[in-house]
Amino acid sequence: MITVIDLETSFIKEESGRVDPLPFNPKNILVSCGINSKYGDEYYFLNHSQKISKGAAPRIQEVLDETTLLVGHNIKFDLTWLLESGFKYSGKIYDTMIGEYILLRGIKNSLALDLICKRRGIGMKDDRIKEELNMGRSFENISHELVEEYGRQDVKITRSLFDAQMFDFKKDRNKGLLKTVKMMNEFTIVLTDMERNGIYVDRLALEDVEKQYRAEYAYLRAEIEKTIYNKMGDTKINPSSTEQLSWLIYSRKVKDKERWRSLFNIGVDKHTKKQKRRPQMSLSQVTRLVNENTDVIYKTSSSQCHTCYGKGVIKRLKKDGSEYKNYNKCETCNGDGVLYASLGKVAGFNQKPKSIYDIADGGFKTDRITLQKIGAKSEGELKDFIQNIMRYNAIETYLSTFVNGIKEYTNEEGLLHPKFMQAVTATGRLSSRDPNFQNQPRAKTFPIRGVIKSRFDNGKIMEIDFAQLEFRTAVFLAQDKQGMEDIKNNIDVHQYTADIIGCSRQDAKAHTFKPLYGGVTGTENEKKYYSTFLKKYKQIAEWHDKLQSEAIKYKCVRLPTGREYSFPYAERMPWGGSSYGTQIKNYPVQGFATADIVPLACIKIYNLMKEHKVKSLLINTVHDSIIADVYPGEEDVMGNIFRQGTSSVVPAMKEYYGINFNVPLDSELKIGYNWLDMEEVA
Repeated sequence: MITVIDLETSFIKEESGRVDPLPFNPKNILVSCGINSKYGDEYYFLNHSQKISKGAAPRIQEVLDETTLLVGHNIKFDLTWLLESGFKYSGKIYDTMIGEYILLRGIKNSLALDLICKRRGIGMKDDRIKEELNMGRSFENISHELVEEYGRQDVKITRSLFDAQMFDFKKDRNKGLLKTVKMMNEFTIVLTDMERNGIYVDRLALEDVEKQYRAEYAYLRAEIEKTIYNKMGDTKINPSSTEQLSWLIYSRKVKDKERWRSLFNIGVDKHTKKQKRRPQMSLSQVTRLVNENTDVIYKTSSSQCHTCYGKGVIKRLKKDGSEYKNYNKCETCNGDGVLYASLGKVAGFNQKPKSIYDIADGGFKTDRITLQKIGAKSEGELKDFIQNIMRYNAIETYLSTFVNGIKEYTNEEGLLHPKFMQAVTATGRLSSRDPNFQNQPRAKTFPIRGVIKSRFDNGKIMEIDFAQLEFRTAVFLAQDKQGMEDIKNNIDVHQYTADIIGCSRQDAKAHTFKPLYGGVTGTENEKKYYSTFLKKYKQIAEWHDKLQSEAIKYKCVRLPTGREYSFPYAERMPWGGSSYGTQIKNYPVQGFATADIVPLACIKIYNLMKEHKVKSLLINTVHDSIIADVYPGEEDVMGNIFRQGTSSVVPAMKEYYGINFNVPLDSELKIGYNWLDMEEVA
């Protein structure tokens, strides 16, 4: 029996403005439940200030017991609430949000239920409830008639959307997507349990990490301010401002930003929603335009403004000599309170752009990759400054995203419940929020991992990583003979990268992946490696060409799993490649590796854990790794489950997709008392 379900819950709006509607907050309650099944439409109130439906819980469970496919929009939310509220369901699920996401083929569009239905012409939701919600009222305090009307409408349009998607998937051009939808919905069940299990945080250890970061942050800020003063004089520079940082590094300031954007074609195309294509220019042309359209910045000394006496604001006088009530910005000093006098010496580091791609909206690029390139070619004070500013920016992110995020979202029991999202990234790769637990540095470079520990006395954290997964994925997709030979002979591709570029193995990983995604720019050694890579792995280079031709001809590329990525504006470029070349080469590798292979491993491990009835819990998956909280005494059985689960991915690809994956996958198993200090299990 197919059942469509939609739940309404209470929510807590915190001082920060964050709305928490999840069941992990004990203050939240399940308010109502709407159902559509073979029995028709039903609506029940479980916790409402005005109405409670008699026999609601038993009736809902009766329907769930007969259900073989439970359908919902963002079904993970509804399933989590059902299970946390004591209901039981172990059948299959279907998420209309995931279904729509797969049909969009990587094209960014809203996945909100009302907007999807509006695009499809299915029906409109009642906006009256939004007015109540915007006023801060939670569902249990909104008129029960309005809640029921709204809830029934949600169920109705979700059912209509499900039917519309099933019709779409029957079309010849969409049939290949069904296998991906099936797998992603199975993965949703695993992620539901991961969210429910949560991650245990040692809050005392987190405080220690925060103190260390804040001390380093203050030291770096002082060093950066010292450099800024030495290079700029009294001119103030905010190192967190990309534009002001470019003044310091390039010693130039744009005269007219509108003209600047026009000259270098900077911005987003209103039709494609992609970054505009830069015009072809020689370095001499770029240099000439830069010199003509920027002013050189000079070191300054400052003195108090004689008009506002350092206040930055003044009161204007009326005709009768009396003052206006409100203050105005001082025009003499432009509100700074000080006047700057040029010392006649060029300020900053006087760097020169190396190509048109160093040009940015407010001046010049100062992103992490650009800073890395500048730092690699620099010496002395500039090199030290680049290292300091990059570390400063990293710590700023660690404090705001991870330390503050973990503190904010960890409950009184010390459990963190990140929200895993399958339908956000273009590739299908998992993302998470509240807090973001995906985009974090690896292993021993990131002390915050040390605060993640077992909730069990004497329990441990176990992690299994796929080895060189993106490289092996690319080798399979391209059927590259040299790559297969290197994998067979256990050649360390990251060490090969490091030897050519002249960096550590860990730093080399990004460079190993870069040519898989079509990257060609960098230092001389980096460019030498990228060229060598594509000469060595010839079939990967040929596959890149084939992908681009496929995207240009069909406006779409397809993975062996059936997952597709749409490129409606792909076209042949004068140099022979294609527009959107990076994405065309990147999406298949990243998607197959982390949106298809890793989720399959999670599903297999999850099923084995249920089969063995272990007390250990799956708690996280990040990129190509899977993490568990291991119950004392289950270390060996969990190690076997992890190994068996990852090794069963190759036969699983045959089972799910009919793929003969002829490249061996390898993995590394680690265990420790926290997620940072781990030892490899031989």
